[in-house]
Amino acid sequence: MESIQNPQTDDEFIESKNDDIDDIDINSSSTQTDEVYPASINVSKDDSSIYELKRQFDNKRIELSPPYQRGKVWSQKQKSELVESILMGIPLPIMYFFQDSNGIKQVIDGKQRLSTLFDFMSDDQKVNFSLAELSILKDLKGKRFKDLDGVLQGKIEDYKMSINVIKPPTPDRIKFDIFDRVNRGGTRLNNQEMRNAIYNGYATNLLDRLKDDKNFKNATDNSVRSKVMKDRYMILRFIAFYLWRTKKLTTKDGDFIDYKSDIDDFLGKTMEYLNRTKLKEIEAIFQTTMSDAFSILGKDGFRVSNYYGDKDRKTPVNMALFECLSYAIALSHTSIYKDKIKDKIKKLFTQDKFMESITSPVDSSSKVRRRFDKVDEILLGLKND
Repeated sequence: MESIQNPQTDDEFIESKNDDIDDIDINSSSTQTDEVYPASINVSKDDSSIYELKRQFDNKRIELSPPYQRGKVWSQKQKSELVESILMGIPLPIMYFFQDSNGIKQVIDGKQRLSTLFDFMSDDQKVNFSLAELSILKDLKGKRFKDLDGVLQGKIEDYKMSINVIKPPTPDRIKFDIFDRVNRGGTRLNNQEMRNAIYNGYATNLLDRLKDDKNFKNATDNSVRSKVMKDRYMILRFIAFYLWRTKKLTTKDGDFIDYKSDIDDFLGKTMEYLNRTKLKEIEAIFQTTMSDAFSILGKDGFRVSNYYGDKDRKTPVNMALFECLSYAIALSHTSIYKDKIKDKIKKLFTQDKFMESITSPVDSSSKVRRRFDKVDEILLGLKND
């Protein structure tokens, strides 16, 4: 048993005064590249005029500021030089959009260019701006869009922007690869940050609220890092597996979504489900579960070391342990079974098969099913006691 009490760790995942780390990489995917590629990548080329793009933006068909967007806002000089380049007819780099199932396009690459042009053409004096620091068309300095003559306004409105639109049903793994390659010049995003980009909506708002839940912070010893969305990732995994085991996770056609070793695809489908159903009760379920988890297991209940009496060294908050024990507590009616479930959870740590199922790598179907099957045995035992 000694060899599996200290799982492989990822020092990017958890941070606290105890130097906590976790055994699951937020960028890990059990699906290997050669299992995904070759695949059908649904990407269409779209050369749209700035006028048409602004019309779509005004009609809320283009989203410029999804949560994944990072980076500094352009300076006045950069904005002015972009307009100058368009008036000179200089070609601009290709932009990339994601298009969701509702036809809404989220900007992956090109936010600064589009926001600059939309602001310049806007009638709103709070956002539009005058041209400054022009190096070639100096006679346009100080002019706003409305001050330009009709020919120059037409040049801007008619200018064609080259766009690649990534459309459904492109697999999430491929979307992540494209996103990463397009954005590689800046700070690289992890999979949860990219998932937040693709599935922005009710799901992202829900995760943003739950990460601040005091019961969640208590139950995890306030040790899960929020900066790069690792808390959201942890919460999403619990929600996904809870919905899966309770047979609630379905497609829009009502078909059950099964887990097949691809954690990124599974979590993506869960966020899509949450956006579609706006499942309000899951928030209360999570909050109650975290409150009960802290009451029953304490602040170290999701650390393996807690069950071996190791007071000298705390092992990390274990992601697989978090999701399966939280599931058990959520379904156990803890006001009745509080003492019994705690004893039964302790007995799990005497079982080699359970310990193997929470030891990295943990995302294969066999390991996931094994640990949740063991937890279901606990729940069945509670009913029969």
